[in-house]
Amino acid sequence: MLELIRYIDVLSFKQDVIPFLEQYEGENNLPLGVLMNIKEEEEPIYMATVSKNGVLSLVLLQTHPRQMILSKSLPFTSEEVKELAGKLYIDYPNIPGLIGESKLVKSLANEIARLKNREIHIHMEQRVYVLREVKKKASDRGTLRLAESRDLPIVERWAYCFCEDVGEPVSALEAAQKAKDMIEKERLYLWENDGRLVSMACWLRPTKTNVTVGFVYTPPEERKKGYASDCVSALTQHLLDSGYQTTSLYTDLANLTSNKIYMEIGYEPVMDSTVVFIK
Repeated sequence: MLELIRYIDVLSFKQDVIPFLEQYEGENNLPLGVLMNIKEEEEPIYMATVSKNGVLSLVLLQTHPRQMILSKSLPFTSEEVKELAGKLYIDYPNIPGLIGESKLVKSLANEIARLKNREIHIHMEQRVYVLREVKKKASDRGTLRLAESRDLPIVERWAYCFCEDVGEPVSALEAAQKAKDMIEKERLYLWENDGRLVSMACWLRPTKTNVTVGFVYTPPEERKKGYASDCVSALTQHLLDSGYQTTSLYTDLANLTSNKIYMEIGYEPVMDSTVVFIK
């Protein structure tokens, strides 16, 4: 028997679900990182837990307008997925989409879409990676440095292009704000080669022992030169040296190059993830 419990209070939600999420800190880097770094004034769109026979089995969290995050879950049968879809449809009928472990997300989205007489659209097939030790060090043909305010013009352009590349387009104003925010929080790093900025990456969603690497971008004219690999490798080592036990990242499975690069650095796949929209 499944029990869906919806939360209104963020503090109570954190207390109840963080220990569960931390059991798989790498796989849950998205829901755990979002929840642990949420601002006091922010109110999530939806927060809930799913228990099976009294045992917490799944955490649901939505802060993004387009999709709800599903944590790594305990196993669900096909009948339990149907039961969960029915409960969610009653409690939150306007679910726009889901992101999480591929098998559960696809089956649950299909059941919800059937109840809503809608269709699903798979936006992106992803893979979650976790690294414990850097295996391929950055080369000596460049240096990693923290982005500064003087770098804002180029970071704004790169942030805009990055969002276009990953299928999450933003306005120039939104890209500028994102760039400014990453620089001010000292989370963005740049790879510099012979005085030229050639790649960037940032760290985000820190948790107890893990931190996520993201926003990896190299402009087209500088690609296929190993700069992204150098940048990510150097930033990853810096984060490990800073005290994190692991680092994690998401990749687009369609981008064979980036998946190959990250595995060479030492990132190991731990879970396939899918972004599904219900239309």
